[in-house]
This record gives sequence, C-alpha cells and structure tokens, in this order.
Amino acid sequence: MQIESECNKQLLEINRQLESCFLQIEDILLHPKSERKSNDLLSVTAHQLELTCIELRRLCETTRPPKAMPQARNHFYNKAIYGEVTLMDTGWLHIKLNTLLPHYKILGGTQYITDCITRLLDKFSESGGTIPMFSKAFLAIVEHCPVDCSEAFDHDNKGFKSVQNALKGRLFPDDNQFELSLGLFTVLDDDMCCHIYVLPDEEAGDFFYFKSHPALCGFQ
Repeated sequence: MQIESECNKQLLEINRQLESCFLQIEDILLHPKSERKSNDLLSVTAHQLELTCIELRRLCETTRPPKAMPQARNHFYNKAIYGEVTLMDTGWLHIKLNTLLPHYKILGGTQYITDCITRLLDKFSESGGTIPMFSKAFLAIVEHCPVDCSEAFDHDNKGFKSVQNALKGRLFPDDNQFELSLGLFTVLDDDMCCHIYVLPDEEAGDFFYFKSHPALCGFQ
C-alpha cells in the first residue's frame, strides 16, 4: 500500500507537469506572439516534457515486476521505441537513436539522450548482450537528417557530450583525449535518426572504409 501511495503521488506530480505543458501550448495557440517569443516558449515546453518523460520512465522501472532472463547470444539485437542496440560481427557496438542530437543549450534534451542510451544499454545487458570495453575507443556519431532539420548545424552546438557521458565507464574508461577519439558526421537523409558506433581506436580506419562504401558493406 505504501508503494502504491508513493506511486500515486509521483503520478499526480507528472500529471501536474503535463497540464502545465498543455497550458503553455494552448497559450501559444490562442495568443499570437513574435517568432522568437514563440520559439522560446516551445523550447521551455520541450524541456519540461523531456524531463517529465525521464521521470515517467524511472517510475515505470521501479514498478515493473521482474521477468525471466533469456539465454545470452553471441550476436545480440535489442530494439525499443526510442532506439536499438546491436553488437556487430566486427565486435563494434552500434546504437541507433530514433532522434537527432539536441542543441547543447537544451538541457532537457541532452539529459533525454543520456537517459535513452543508458536504458538501451541496461536492457541490452540484462537481456544477455555483452557490452565490450575498449582501453581506447573511437566514437563515431553519424546523424541522418535533411538540410532543414534543426538549428544546430555546427558540431560544437550539438549535444554530443550527452552520448559520451552515457558511454564512459561502460565502453571506455573515460572520455578524455587519451582514452577516446571522437568523430561527428552527417548524412543527408529524410529519415531522421542518429547512428552511434563504438570500436577500438586502432580500427577507426576500417570504420572510414565502411562509411565510404555503405552499399558494398551494408553500413549505415
């Protein structure tokens, strides 16, 4: 009963946060504002929705009953609404996110990306997948998007650090320059998503070869 009562309290708070977001959206629709003001309000609303989503995810995890663990497999594939994890035949880890990297100034967005990757890796591991650990890794982030997809066009404006934060300590010891090399890439594509590859640093040349011959290698 105490657990149920605590869950209800959290649900009421989540509902309050959602109602606040709905009111902000309604205000934008009913009371026209300047383009900049509308964008600022949308950013605030998106920030709140992303944080609320993370909070709801955590609540789901704490209330979900335990389930039996499947047997481990050498080549493991884990899929969810917000992304999927694959241990490739090369031994590289591939993470696909069904979203793009947010602007680094959107704090809720970067936290959302970190939370998504962390949960995907947790489910991958809990279901029998093996997460490799590299003493020095090459992290490649490849965004697929059209030209007019977002305001963050410069690499230094993209929230790629949210990816590093979710992976360090699990696939490489730390994200400093001695233990991680980083590559940021973009592919023109109407299907917006983000492909993340983590591999040994000495195999970075193989990655660039596969990237240059996607049709030949079945690479994304």
